[in-house]
Amino acid sequence: MTDQPEQAPDRALRRGWTTGACATAATKAAYAALLTGGFPDPVTITLPGGAKPAFALAWEALGTEACSAGVVKDAGDDPDVTHGALVIATVRRGAAGTGVVFRAGEGVGMVTKEGLPIPPGEPAINPIPRRMMAEAVAELAAAQGDAGDVVIEVSIPGGAEIALKTWNPRLGIVGGLSILGTTGIVVPFSCSAWIHSIHRGIDVARANGFHHVAGSTGSTSEQAVQRIHGLSDLALLDMGDFAGGMLKYLRRNPVPRLTIAGGFGKLTKLAQGFLDLHSGRSQVDFHWLADRMAELGASPDEIEQARAANTANQVLTRAVALGIPLADRIAELARAKAVDVLEGCGTDVEVLVFDRKGVLEGRAGFPAPDKLLILGGTTEAAELARRLDGVPFITSLAGRTLAPAALPGEVRVGGFGGAVGLAAYLRANDIAAVVDATHPFAAAISRNAAEACEATGVPLLALARPAWSVEPGDRWTEVDDMAAAVAAVPAGARAFLTVGRQELAPFATRSDAWFLARVIDPPDEPVANMTFVTGRGPFDLEAERRLLEDNGITVVVTKNSGGPASQPKLTAARDLGIPVILVRRPEPSSKPQPQSMASVATVAEALEWVHGTLRSGRST
Repeated sequence: MTDQPEQAPDRALRRGWTTGACATAATKAAYAALLTGGFPDPVTITLPGGAKPAFALAWEALGTEACSAGVVKDAGDDPDVTHGALVIATVRRGAAGTGVVFRAGEGVGMVTKEGLPIPPGEPAINPIPRRMMAEAVAELAAAQGDAGDVVIEVSIPGGAEIALKTWNPRLGIVGGLSILGTTGIVVPFSCSAWIHSIHRGIDVARANGFHHVAGSTGSTSEQAVQRIHGLSDLALLDMGDFAGGMLKYLRRNPVPRLTIAGGFGKLTKLAQGFLDLHSGRSQVDFHWLADRMAELGASPDEIEQARAANTANQVLTRAVALGIPLADRIAELARAKAVDVLEGCGTDVEVLVFDRKGVLEGRAGFPAPDKLLILGGTTEAAELARRLDGVPFITSLAGRTLAPAALPGEVRVGGFGGAVGLAAYLRANDIAAVVDATHPFAAAISRNAAEACEATGVPLLALARPAWSVEPGDRWTEVDDMAAAVAAVPAGARAFLTVGRQELAPFATRSDAWFLARVIDPPDEPVANMTFVTGRGPFDLEAERRLLEDNGITVVVTKNSGGPASQPKLTAARDLGIPVILVRRPEPSSKPQPQSMASVATVAEALEWVHGTLRSGRST
């Protein structure tokens, strides 16, 4: 992320070609070679606007089953990270009647998140480049009398590394770059590409159920707002200078909560009424800023110094030293401008003003009386969140699951930095009570919650589901830890693991056994003696029985997590006579618990506690 777009040179600028145009030219050349045995060089394509540019080929590979052609991306004078990249299209025959099928080769990403123009599971080749390539194929197929059933694989060598400099990882496009372009032409130093990325970021956040997004002017403010709110990367928007581009799109595609975060100078311009915060298109009015100092009671001498200041931060530094809440006033006025642009779409707006070191100096919006923090990640935490009504709350997730289930309300993802960090978070966010509804094996989080609540005096409730108890017919072997569970697996066993993705590595050392591991997110690399199935509870008894039988399972290894959502596997094991290796729960902390801490076993009891602790709370 950069704080603002690179400055354009003071001369006539040369236009360039999009990756979509390059991929279309490469596709046409490769398909022509597949049909005729020769590559057209240069190759001419038709852009959506009717222009017919010619592209020189930089790479050719002729084969009987497939042909490949490559075009070097020329972005003209635009500082495009893909400038100079080789865009290769490989065209091969497809099955009869399949038409044009697209595949991602090396360096081209795959879509994994909802909200983009292309659905998850598809190559990141946008609709207009797809149409351009399909039209090029149709044109040649008609001329050569071919059916036009082809598979087009687009690749960009080195694209995976280049993609790390783009929004793709944040948008859920993994493995490489996107093939982009609506006109086929790159306009140097155009704002459209940046604004388009903001829009796609909003789409992805909405599609993935995020109720709170944050637009930041640069990396310093983004890192600071993430510390305060703990937002997922998918909820962070690289607004840069384009406050208007973000706000106008949110007006048509609203989210419940928006944080605008930025430096004092940038947000002063928003407070003045500017929606484009670039230094070349808007400036801080120091007379206006001095008037704000006057409104806040500054002395005549301080007001004149503000009028004569060289930078906005110079004024801020002086105001902070004098105890004048200038940054709060700027936040208020910037928020008023944002609310005005949003035109009653229902989005609640917060503005955070930071200094150059990321220190919060001003804030407006998001009053948070009697706010509840739920330490979640369990079915009980999700049920509690769904049943809360009239209580402002935040659900915090550890971030170990790549795609957590959608939850109501505000969600933060990631750790707090231990008990000290959690205590700071409780104070900074005016948290009035905490419900620890984490997994029974998340002992460290529970200890941190107890210590943080003791330090801050915030009431704490432990929502702890009862452990499973042995029943007649069960063949359980209970062990104290995961190492003992690994050792207890018999040689030659076919073991079903439900211990969590983070606990799988020790089992991989057991080459004398075979494992079927159920996880929410599969690991990045395959494991030689392990097969993976994905799933998220609650689970069905008959489905669990079929899973064990179909895979010839001889032993089940699990944690004593308790609760009904994942108990069916134990019932199925009992019915089938399959032994179970059960890891006992961690021992409760030996440290004294906070006097304000309570403990319940059900969501209904937790709702009653919340209602009594937060007087404004209501439950359903």
